[in-house]
Amino acid sequence: MDSPRTKPGPRAQPQELLFHPDERCRLDPASPVPLYHQMQSAILDRLKAVDGQFKRLPTEMDLIRIFDVSRATVRKVTESLAAQGLIQRRRSLGTSIVSRSVSEDLGRLTSFSEQMAARGLTISTQLISAAIEPASPFIREKLNLKPRAEVLAVRRLRGTSQVFPFVFLQSFLPARLKIDPTEDFHGSLYTLMESKYNLQIEWAEEEISAANASDEEAKRLSIKPGTTVLVMERLTFGRSNEPLEFVRATYIPEHYKFRAKLKR
Repeated sequence: MDSPRTKPGPRAQPQELLFHPDERCRLDPASPVPLYHQMQSAILDRLKAVDGQFKRLPTEMDLIRIFDVSRATVRKVTESLAAQGLIQRRRSLGTSIVSRSVSEDLGRLTSFSEQMAARGLTISTQLISAAIEPASPFIREKLNLKPRAEVLAVRRLRGTSQVFPFVFLQSFLPARLKIDPTEDFHGSLYTLMESKYNLQIEWAEEEISAANASDEEAKRLSIKPGTTVLVMERLTFGRSNEPLEFVRATYIPEHYKFRAKLKR
């Protein structure tokens, strides 16, 4: 009696693939750079160039033909890419490309949670601390506070189910707002402020710049101190132009970008 045959899974269409099956990429066997490293560099360069336009890698056999390398080389490369979280391999479904970059629309004042929800992404949050503490001179100036004033400081790591973490958020709110530091800060801070504490957010000032990661930022984001990061600082205002929150968000730049629609 013949053993049952399993049906092959759906084959990805060429337009979904990072490399077309008929494409050929020349590697240099004479180079001191190992073939697997050359192949991985070619894949990473293509991923950066197409910016999330394609969904899958070709099959193992197609990659062997495309790069003219051995099966062992292909497997070494795909194992490395999977370890970096760039691809996800599933039996019968093929090797999918993980979206590593998230964009934020600068045209509207929204929270991180609202931005991710609008893109259908599942948010991951690690609460580091939430406590009342003395406001530093810098924070006092930003929030227009008196000397010896206190703030609620909420520090969180956030990301998605695909990439975590890619942002370190440090939020500072005047203690006089009486937001309980034992609240659940895993969700949207804006929603908590508006729905539970009746603090209506009206507008904000925001600055975005490149900076070198501080020791704490580097530790939280698992990067080296001094690494170039993307920093967003936002001062949020309520009714009567009352400062409600100052937040410093430190992003790993390859995982996040800001987008604006401009009209002349």
